Amino acid sequence: MAEAWDCYLADPSSTRTRKTTLAYETVKNLVVSVLGAETLVADVSRQDCRRVLDTLRHLPPNYVKKWPDMTPVAIADLATRDGLQPMAAANCNGYMTRWAGMMNWLVKEELADRNPCIGLRVADPVPVRDKRRPFSKGQLQRIFAGPPFEALKYPCSTTFSPSWPSRFYVPLIALFSGLRQNEICQQTTDDIAEIDGVPCFMVKSDPTRGKRVKTASSERAVPVHPALVRAGLLEYHHERCSSGETRMWPDLALDRFGYASAYFSKWFARYLAQEGAKLDRTSFHSFRHCFRDSLRAGGVEREVAFALGGWSGSRSGAVAIGDLYGSGYPIAALNDAISRVSYDVDALRPLMGESSSSTPNSCATRR
Repeated sequence: MAEAWDCYLADPSSTRTRKTTLAYETVKNLVVSVLGAETLVADVSRQDCRRVLDTLRHLPPNYVKKWPDMTPVAIADLATRDGLQPMAAANCNGYMTRWAGMMNWLVKEELADRNPCIGLRVADPVPVRDKRRPFSKGQLQRIFAGPPFEALKYPCSTTFSPSWPSRFYVPLIALFSGLRQNEICQQTTDDIAEIDGVPCFMVKSDPTRGKRVKTASSERAVPVHPALVRAGLLEYHHERCSSGETRMWPDLALDRFGYASAYFSKWFARYLAQEGAKLDRTSFHSFRHCFRDSLRAGGVEREVAFALGGWSGSRSGAVAIGDLYGSGYPIAALNDAISRVSYDVDALRPLMGESSSSTPNSCATRR
């Protein structure tokens, strides 16, 4: 079993980030801990797989960090004895999905005759639609009335010079553009470019520069919302370009996996609690839910909304065949749709006025 995992993780046809590889290593250690490193893959039964699942569903969250010197089996026994809260069902099922993927690979490579763990899961009491919720109007007010957003009261760029640019702009970009947290935090100055005269966020993968996207449909162009223009984003971008810097948010340190979003995510979670804006099933990702709801309220058709949000029409995240035809929506259509995004929140009112006829200076590349 241990050798089979090593072969799978060494497969040159698959590319994984360091973080993803570590996640698979964690699943490997769990499976090997329960079944034994020398157990033959051919001898693994459905009941053996259920033993792994039974151990997994008793493991607490972050068990590797909390008990690095203990085996998963020992940790599960400790957790059961002490009545510790187990990890969420979704995380548990994520482990099983990775293991099933590894076993499918063995079957494909003719190293196993069958996959005995396929379909094994625990019941998830939380419906997919309820796993993350949009921020309420009250939460948005608390978030954007807090200290990092003092500049919202004075949107003129000449008076705006934040000591933590990321803490001001990253949440606003998420709310008005629907970009994911890491899509924003990893931005470089060339990720804002002009297309047909419209400044846009260019969301793209670039492994050589540590840029990652969630799915193939995540790569997209999103027009910069007028509210972000009023907030001075294009002037800030121009300053970054003029200084010769490449990263948009140099105040964000990279974690050991090269993610710029890791420390920001922890800060934002603390900030929500500090401002009394933390409620169950809301997090930074709730901005994307707000964005989607605002597109609905603005009457933006589903396919245009999916193009802006980088959502795929399939549950797997794969690009549908029909999506490969044509060249997508013109920027003018996307710009019209993005301009319909609005929020009836007092703290955001300075950004919700009529857009200016003049475009602020920016070093956005013309395309």
